[in-house]
Amino acid sequence: MNTNNVSKEMVKPMRINRLVSVILNGVMLEKLAVEHAHNVEAMADSLMNNLTGTVQRNILTHEVAHVDQNLKMEIGRRINLPQAA
Repeated sequence: MNTNNVSKEMVKPMRINRLVSVILNGVMLEKLAVEHAHNVEAMADSLMNNLTGTVQRNILTHEVAHVDQNLKMEIGRRINLPQAA
C-alpha cells in the first residue's frame, strides 16, 4: 500500500468505489464463495491479500480500511443477488 501520503487526507467515496470495482473485476464470486464457505470476511481477506502490485500501489494508506469495508459490503450484496433464470 502507498505510504507516501499523510493519513489525514480526505477519503473520496468515488475513488473507493472504483478501487473495489477494479478488485472485483473478473472475480468469479460464486467460486470464491464456495471456496470460503460463503464467508464474506474470508472472501474479502483473500482478495485483499492477493492484490496485484499495481492495485496495491494505487490504494493509499488511509484508504485501506475503507476499501476493505466497501469490498465486504459489495461482495455481500453481489452474492445475495437473485440468480438470473
